[in-house]
Amino acid sequence: MTALGNLSRAIRQPRVFAAVALVVLISGFAWTYYAGPSPRAWYPPCPLRATTGLLCPGCGSARVVHDLVHGNLRAACGHNILVVVVAPFLAIWTARSLWRALRRNLPPLPVRTGLARVVLVVVVVFMIARNLPWWPFALLAPGP
Repeated sequence: MTALGNLSRAIRQPRVFAAVALVVLISGFAWTYYAGPSPRAWYPPCPLRATTGLLCPGCGSARVVHDLVHGNLRAACGHNILVVVVAPFLAIWTARSLWRALRRNLPPLPVRTGLARVVLVVVVVFMIARNLPWWPFALLAPGP
């Protein structure tokens, strides 16, 4: 068996996957914290915005994470309010899934189909609204 095959088999184990995910998350937050005040210097531009000029639902999310790890909630809300609102729920779900995997060797918590549909609708509506040029929708666009 090749090394890649062994790695693939190991990653399928919930505990191994959770440990790797935890290391990646902690490393990502540490990198974001120490990357400096301008994440644009190291984060690639949004492909949708670069090609069409439209804001995707995730535009500004790198700056949100940077502001949140520095405790600047107001600035984070100015970059992408959807990410700020969803982040606590995603953090709780991620923490519970990692806990299940590390303590009991169980797979991550499933995502219910109905919830996934609601989230999809909210994300699409948010994307449309933040691309409208009128007040109050223009406030949803990321700040400088």
